[in-house]
Amino acid sequence: MTLLVAGWVAIDEIETPFARIRDSLGGSATCAALAGSLFTDVRLLAAIGEDFPSIERQKLEGRAIDLAGLETIPGGKTSRWGGRYHFDMNARDTIYTELGVNAAWKPVLPPGWAGSETAFLAAGDPVLQRDIIGMLSSPRATMVDTIKFFIDAAPAELQETMRTADFVSLNESEARELARTPSIARAGRVLLDAGPKGVLIKLGEYGAAFRSYQDYFVAPGYPLEEVIDPTGAGDAFAGGFLGYLDTVPHITSGEIRRAVIYGSTVASFQVEGYGPARLLTLTRGEVDLRYREFRALTHFEVEE
Repeated sequence: MTLLVAGWVAIDEIETPFARIRDSLGGSATCAALAGSLFTDVRLLAAIGEDFPSIERQKLEGRAIDLAGLETIPGGKTSRWGGRYHFDMNARDTIYTELGVNAAWKPVLPPGWAGSETAFLAAGDPVLQRDIIGMLSSPRATMVDTIKFFIDAAPAELQETMRTADFVSLNESEARELARTPSIARAGRVLLDAGPKGVLIKLGEYGAAFRSYQDYFVAPGYPLEEVIDPTGAGDAFAGGFLGYLDTVPHITSGEIRRAVIYGSTVASFQVEGYGPARLLTLTRGEVDLRYREFRALTHFEVEE
C-alpha cells in the first residue's frame, strides 16, 4: 500500500496576531506527506532548489516517506510563501508567493512509482496534476486540490482535471466560487456533476463536508481552545484522509466517513504548532486516541 503525494515543498513566513515565524518548513506536499505517513508508506514527488536547508530535509528523513522523488533543481530556488492571519484564522492574507523551481518543474516518476495505489495532487497547475494522474497505472483513489489562483486563471483545465480524479478537495469559498452558488450543499452537487466520484469541502474550524451520489456526510471540527497556525491544515486533512483509505481493503461509504474523521483529526493536530511542527512529533497512538474522542463527541442515539 502506497500513497503518492505531489505538490510543493517550500519555505514559509507566517504571521499571526501572536507571533511571526520566518524560514519555516512548509508546502502543501510537506504537510500532506507527513499526515499520510501516520497511516501508510508515502512517496513524495516535489522539487526544491539548491538553497533548501539541509536541516529541513532531515526533518523528512527517517520516516515512512520515500524521498526518491524529491528533486533538487541545480541552480534553482526553493518556492516560498508568506501569509498573515488575523484573529479570525479561517481567513488569511497572502503576502507573497515565489514560485521558484515550481514555475517550470516537470515531474518524472521514479522507477516503480507508477504503481502507487492512491495519490494526492496538492494545489497546483491542473494540467500538471492531470499529467501525474495519467502516469499512474491503476490507482485505487486519486484526489486533486486547488486554490483560487487556478480557479480564476485556468477554470477549463481545472474542470478537465476534476473529471479525471476520484475525489476533489477545496475550501468553502473556493467551492462557492467554482460552483457559483452560496450554498455549500448545492456546491457539492454542482461540483460532483463535473465528474469526480466525491467532493470534499473543507470548512476550516467548522469541519468538512463530503458529497457523492450515494452519500452526504458532514463532520464538525474538533473543538480546540487554542489554534496556533492553520497553515497546511487542509493538506494535513487530505493526507490523513487518503492515508487511511490506502490501508483499507475496500473503499466503501463507511470507510470514506471514517477517513473524513481521521483527516479532520490529523488536521486538528496540524493547527497546534507553526507550520508542520506538530506533525513532526505526532504519533499514530495520539491520532487514534483523538479519533475515539471525536467519535464520542459526535455520537448519539435516539430513544424511541
